[in-house]
Amino acid sequence: MLLLFLLSASLGLTSVTAADEGCIPRNSASFGFRLVVNVTDPSKDLSPSINGLFLHLAHIGPAQNRAYAAATPGPIFYQNGTSNTPSLTNLLTDGGSPPFPEGMSYQQEQTDANGAGIYVNAGSGAQATKLTRLSAPYSYLTILAEVTGSAFIGCTATIPYYGNSTYFPVINWVMTTRNATGTHLVIPEGCVPINLVPQCAALEALPPDARSSHEFAQEVRCYDNVGGIDWSRYQY
Repeated sequence: MLLLFLLSASLGLTSVTAADEGCIPRNSASFGFRLVVNVTDPSKDLSPSINGLFLHLAHIGPAQNRAYAAATPGPIFYQNGTSNTPSLTNLLTDGGSPPFPEGMSYQQEQTDANGAGIYVNAGSGAQATKLTRLSAPYSYLTILAEVTGSAFIGCTATIPYYGNSTYFPVINWVMTTRNATGTHLVIPEGCVPINLVPQCAALEALPPDARSSHEFAQEVRCYDNVGGIDWSRYQY
């Protein structure tokens, strides 16, 4: 399992290079990727476990989707932006026919303790939603990376569109702190801290009538098989 990703900052880790063989999981590069859940504190994992599941989308309205964890492969995302405007980078996928952009965003839930729900809706989504820089030891999704003390979490909850008796392992984003020893994140009861790790996937060419554009899709660091990585081999 991955150690908690915020520990890298507190320990003052320096940039890891290709010369540091064996220090980081072997990665590839792709313009497209799926997001895979990696539980960072197994003691708080949900039941059944969500480790190794994909970020999937539950339809909740026209071009509106709530993010949750599922075993079947989720949508293919791409990181949209330019090197000149990193703060404007966002995470998109293509939906509908003809394809149109759907962007990842976050919205505060009614219960503040469970943080902001992750959504993928029509439009450009939230800015500053992107994968970690190459200076980080491994690749995972961040929102407002310059804001310390934030984390993705998985929580068992209902999605109003599907009624009050159907529960989903929904994916949220929350501002948090660490416990007294600094080893674990303090997160809402019944939730588990997670990272969303990119698994390489082909970004298919768009049809001529597409409303989406891949002109500014960035090639990113990703992994061929996230579920096959033995994270216990790597220390951060």
